[in-house]
Amino acid sequence: MTHPLLETVDIRKSFPVRPRAFARPLRLKAVNGVSFRLCEGETLGLAGESGSGKSTLGKLLLGLLRPDYGEVIYRGTPLHHVSGKDLLGFRKEVQMIFQDPFSSLNPRMRVGNAIAEPLLIHGLADPSSCKEQVRDLLEKVGLSDDHYHRYPHEFSGGQRQRIGIARALAVSPRLLIADEPVSALDLSIQAQIINLLQDLKKHYDLSLIIIAHDLSVLRHMCDRIAVMYLGRIVETGETDALFGRFLHPYTEALLAAIPGAGKTVLQAPPPLKGDMPNPIAPPPGCPFHTRCPYSRPQLCAVKMPVLEEKEPGHSAACHFSSDLFRK
Repeated sequence: MTHPLLETVDIRKSFPVRPRAFARPLRLKAVNGVSFRLCEGETLGLAGESGSGKSTLGKLLLGLLRPDYGEVIYRGTPLHHVSGKDLLGFRKEVQMIFQDPFSSLNPRMRVGNAIAEPLLIHGLADPSSCKEQVRDLLEKVGLSDDHYHRYPHEFSGGQRQRIGIARALAVSPRLLIADEPVSALDLSIQAQIINLLQDLKKHYDLSLIIIAHDLSVLRHMCDRIAVMYLGRIVETGETDALFGRFLHPYTEALLAAIPGAGKTVLQAPPPLKGDMPNPIAPPPGCPFHTRCPYSRPQLCAVKMPVLEEKEPGHSAACHFSSDLFRK
């Protein structure tokens, strides 16, 4: 069995929220018991609406946040055991591509210097040889040597995202976590960035975690997809299996939102009810039951479904998967 590169075990993260001045603080449950594995060379997609906990999970995986409970394990070592030089090594091996390519770049720093900075911090180059490595990285992401001395405001959104990718690649990481890498870009530019990430994955032998709300983006990039709702994974499986036969009503709704998918995958799925519940006070039982068109209150509103394997390699957290989504 292949050992996972990255693994999470029942990780949970909440944040204090004060609804009004002087009120008792409440807890917003952003990530609520997430477990999964990522193997070497694999691309995993994390899907779900805004507020489902995807970005918070990404920060937990990077060690930017510490879980309240559970463990993030990288190459067999829990992150809370990593410190000093080992932590610096982890930072080198796990890099992030941020959603907003403009705010993630220092507006007062030339892009060449921004890409060179991680090389110098990790001792991978000296100032005399650094410029050549940066130019090579710019070329690999589709930019030219002329861009070296320019500032971030002189670039388009797609070009800034390429700069962010080059900066992440500078330290030769093993894992890239991309948080909504194309959501702020035009459709034509989205396709270019998706193709670029796929090419770089092959060239550098990378593992990827792609966070996105658009399943159509993940379909073309990922080996497996995990669908999140209200801080939990409600379905996970290989991409082809999930698109061919989803096992959770929420996944059905996400697929129905893809233009044209209804003609090939879905047969007029029932519409969702209302909006996502408040994560400060999630509903009892199944967190999706307040919006689910198939909900049976006598069970769904009372008992939390367990994420369990329904088919080989395909898991879902739904009491009625087998009845609703038969072959």
